[in-house]
Amino acid sequence: MKTQRSIFLLLLCCLIAQSLATKQFFKFNEDGEFKIAQFTDLHFRGVSTDAETINVEQIILEIEQPDFVAMTGDIIDGEYCDTTAKIKEAWTETVGEMVKKDIPWGITFGNHDAEDQKRKTDVMNIDQAYPLSQSEFGPDSIDGVTNYHIEIHTADSTPDNKEVAAVLYFLDSGVKYCMGYDGEGCVRPNQIDWFNEVSSEFSREYPNHMGIVFLHVPLPEMLEFWHTDISFGTKEEGVCCPQYNTGLYQAMVDNGNIKLALNGHDHVNDFCTRSKTRAPDLWLCNGRKTGYNRYNPDPPMYHGARIIQLFNNQTTGTTFTTWIRDQQKEIVIQPLHKPDCILDEHCPTKY
Repeated sequence: MKTQRSIFLLLLCCLIAQSLATKQFFKFNEDGEFKIAQFTDLHFRGVSTDAETINVEQIILEIEQPDFVAMTGDIIDGEYCDTTAKIKEAWTETVGEMVKKDIPWGITFGNHDAEDQKRKTDVMNIDQAYPLSQSEFGPDSIDGVTNYHIEIHTADSTPDNKEVAAVLYFLDSGVKYCMGYDGEGCVRPNQIDWFNEVSSEFSREYPNHMGIVFLHVPLPEMLEFWHTDISFGTKEEGVCCPQYNTGLYQAMVDNGNIKLALNGHDHVNDFCTRSKTRAPDLWLCNGRKTGYNRYNPDPPMYHGARIIQLFNNQTTGTTFTTWIRDQQKEIVIQPLHKPDCILDEHCPTKY
């Protein structure tokens, strides 16, 4: 009887925590604009350098004043935040600046947030206890936890009469290993099947909308296109992509409405790239490392965030531009990188 009562109370607490999060009806403003800040690799872990990360958040939010923050993994350091109390403490610091400024957010997990499904569930329950959190549990039938989508509507939409102008897809790229291969984690086939199903429905119903994908681990195509097509930005380390290609990029190409995919994970890469022949309007972009823990960029590369400015009007539908704002309060000028045709660089074989 005591065991049954304990299980009931635990389930009740989880339901209460999830109900606290208020799902918002996002819209473009009257000027047809909606701005997103991408925070990535914050690595909060309850140490003094966390204060430096908070300072970066303050600078970005104050200058850019985004409508939404997307956190693309490694938000906390699960190796150090290994109890519920430590997770709560780290999360208070993580989202504190967004709470102060009343800015909603959504998360997807990286490889360091939690080592197993149970701990990821714990983190999600803590996150969803905040009314501003828009994060959601994905379907139980597929891999990962943070597989969900968020709609952004046209300026004149109402909940009863809506027109979807953009969809944000959050995908969980796992911890390590991909389909039996050593190395980095990946978005797995059953997640891609879910993505295909959901994104196809949006494309049929709202053909002029734009889709954006947020994940942690970069796609293998990031490495390929850096060497074979034009890119903008800096590559200071190898692209830590999975050895096995599960086909997410091709799924985005086939959908036709996905125009941007944003990842974290590589702390000193910030470039955007694409394939002119396969999908010239689909850009793959690294974020800029926001957090101070683990390894860091060296000047003249500074901590910061990638900003995504969306535009919507009846003539062109939804379009975007993107830039990096750093902790120096500057917009980063990202250099052009021409194809170098180097074909012997590969995704890492070890995690």
